[in-house]
This record gives sequence, C-alpha cells and structure tokens, in this order.
Amino acid sequence: MLAREHPDAVRASKGGTARAAAMDAEYEVQREAILAMLERERRSLTASLFGLAILLCAIALMGMPQLHVIAICLRACSFLFTRWAATDLERVYRERGDTVWPRRILFIAMCLTGATLGLMALPPPETALVASGLMIYAAVLMILTLIAVTLAALPGPRDGMLASFLLTLAVLAFFYPDGQNPTILAIGAMAVIGIRVYSANTGHHIIASAEILVENRELSDELSEALAHAEFLSWRDPLTGLFNRRKLFEEREHDPQNGSARHVLAIDLDHFKGINDRHGHATGDRVLVASADVIRARLRAFGADHLPAFRHGGEEFIVILDGCDCAEARRFAEALREDIASIDVGIDGAGRETVTASIGLARWHPDETLDDVLQRSDLACYQAKGEGRNRVSAVA
Repeated sequence: MLAREHPDAVRASKGGTARAAAMDAEYEVQREAILAMLERERRSLTASLFGLAILLCAIALMGMPQLHVIAICLRACSFLFTRWAATDLERVYRERGDTVWPRRILFIAMCLTGATLGLMALPPPETALVASGLMIYAAVLMILTLIAVTLAALPGPRDGMLASFLLTLAVLAFFYPDGQNPTILAIGAMAVIGIRVYSANTGHHIIASAEILVENRELSDELSEALAHAEFLSWRDPLTGLFNRRKLFEEREHDPQNGSARHVLAIDLDHFKGINDRHGHATGDRVLVASADVIRARLRAFGADHLPAFRHGGEEFIVILDGCDCAEARRFAEALREDIASIDVGIDGAGRETVTASIGLARWHPDETLDDVLQRSDLACYQAKGEGRNRVSAVA
C-alpha cells in the first residue's frame, strides 16, 4: 500500500505552490509595468534633452556663473547615469534576470537626479535677469514632473528623487539664507507634493493596466492550451498517446503509391482479459501503456518518420509500415513481438506477469482499400492466435 501523506503536509505543499504562483504573477505584473514605464522613459528622451537645453540657456543668460556651470555639468552627468541605469534595468527585466542591484543602482541615480535638479536653485548673481531664474524654476518643475510620471511604477526611485530634491533645497536655504526666496521655496515644496500625488495615481493606473495585460495573457495561454489539448484528443488515444481509430481511418484518403511497398500489422495482446481480471484495470492500463512505448521505440529504431501507430481499440494496435519489402516487415514484426514479450509490468507480490502479443502481417496492395487490408491483417492475427499465440502470421 502506498503511504498516505499527512494532511498538514498536503496543505503546506498546496500553500507553497499557491504562494509561488502568486509570486510569479506579481513578478509578471511588475515586469510588464516597468517595461512599459522604461519604454515611455526612452520615448521622453527628447523632452529631457529639451529641459536640459532650457537650463543651459538660462545659465547662459546669467553670464555663466561658475557654481551654476558646475551644477549644469553635474546635471548632465546625472542624466547620462540615469539613462544607463534605466537601460540596464530594462535589459535585466527583458532577460528575466536578478533585478535587485539594477533597481538599487536606479534608485541611486534618481537620488542624484533630484540633488542635481535641486542644485539648479542656487542663488543667481545679482546682475542676472529675472527671466533666467524663472526659466530655471520652470525647467526644473517640468523635468521633475516628467521623470516622476515616467517612473510612476517605481515608487522607490521616484520618491527618492523628490526627497533628495527637497533636501537639496533645504541645504541651499541653510547655506544661502539671503539668496533664497521663501515664497519660491514654499511653492516648490507644494509643487513637489502635487507631483508626488499625481505620479502615485499614475503608478496605480500603470499597475492596473499591467495586471489586465498579464491576466489576458494567462487566459490566452490557457485557451491555447485547452485548444491544443482538444486537438490532441481528437486524434490521439488519451491513455497510450498513440493515434486513435479516427486518425487511422483518415488513412483512407492516403492510398499507397504505386510501386511502394506498404504493410499493415494488426497487434493483439494475448490473454489481456486475464490480466485485467487477476490484477485489475489499473495494471491492464499499465500493460497497454508499456506496449505502446515499445511500439514507438521499435518504430524509431526502424527509422519511421511519423511513428504511424494506432490504438484500434481495447488491446489491439495497428502499425503501418511504408517503404519496406515483405522480409523487412516480417523482421520488424518479430522484433516487436520480442519487445512486447520482454515487458515487465512490475506487479507487487505477484511476480512477473507475462505479456505476449499475436501479430498479423498483411501487405497493402495499391488497388486495395484500408478496410480490406485491415480485414486481412485481422485474419492473419487470428491465425497467429490459433497457432498458439505469441507469434507472427503473415498473408500475401
């Protein structure tokens, strides 16, 4: 008797499988969301470069003060670093690799982005035009909004960027108390909060869209699998995996070509009912499966291209051989008979159950129908049984 699994172990196994499936689904949703987000980030490259150009123009209008030039250089370096980090993260997700370090690197890159954008709020020179300062504030808010919305599905890097931006503004206010306008800083803080709220809502929308996409894909895969299974069952025997009777009688449409030798083998397992009666139908099914396996193996050894073997019903099988003469077909049948006789079904406590087969061999003549050759091969099989079973009988 088989040992029964403890109910707690069964529940734990099912629970582990369910958790693994949930984690896989969560990963797929995250993957789709991030890939879509990074695709948008790549498409927004022109807008990012436009924002960088506005900052450069504003600094030029100021007369290119040294601190602002350093700040714009740092901003350009941060931009390149962020682009590299985003591209690497996209590559890892597409390859389904380990995303831990790429996500950490992107987080660092986004924190640097926020800091370099905050540095653009350095106090302008006293001689600078008011318009240049407004251009910087407008460009910074535009870039912040663009990046935050683009990275909406990555709350960590997004919030790291916004937090580092506010922290940099606070540091600048501490070191340059006379050069910072409290009203502008307050407006900037409120703008960052608004950007955070808006991007978070956008992130929820992106995740929801990714969930729908993954669900639709899973449903499509399940439907495709069901259709493939239904198609399989339409012409395969579900127990042995061999072709079924329906597929066999499609051979009516494929008459033997003139001049090519074709043979039909009718294979019937001997005393199969006795095996079922003594050991049960489960053992009988194992015998059928094992017989189908040796038929497939013998056909492969014979060099058959599409393994033309069929379960005709019950314990009877049909094999169609193409391109061989009578002697070759006879050798194949004898080898198959010996293979079946070597089957060991492994019956516990009952020793070895002998499995043999009687095989009827008939040549399929060019002017002969499938029904005719099947009838002749069946007669040859009955002749083999009448002569003592476990043998091959051939008719011309």
